Amino acid sequence: ADGSVPFFWGTDADGNLVLSDEIETVTKSCGKSSAPFPKGCFFTTSGGLSSFEHPLNELKPVPRVDSSGHVCGATFKVDAEAKKESTG
Repeated sequence: ADGSVPFFWGTDADGNLVLSDEIETVTKSCGKSSAPFPKGCFFTTSGGLSSFEHPLNELKPVPRVDSSGHVCGATFKVDAEAKKESTG
């Protein structure tokens, strides 16, 4: 949750989610879609990406742009106005 353990994620060419504590593994499989896993967040297959501090709020993706101006992923911010839909 505090980001003290490095963790990375990305999407491979087949659309599979790749997670690892080794950046080389994710970069090799995912190329530019690889990124550090968002600090303070967790992921579940039923709820997707959520914030530890604000699990009922949606997370808003903010595009990440590389040095040549191409979008190469996203960082995530808690959207204080948007609540997740209840699944129960």
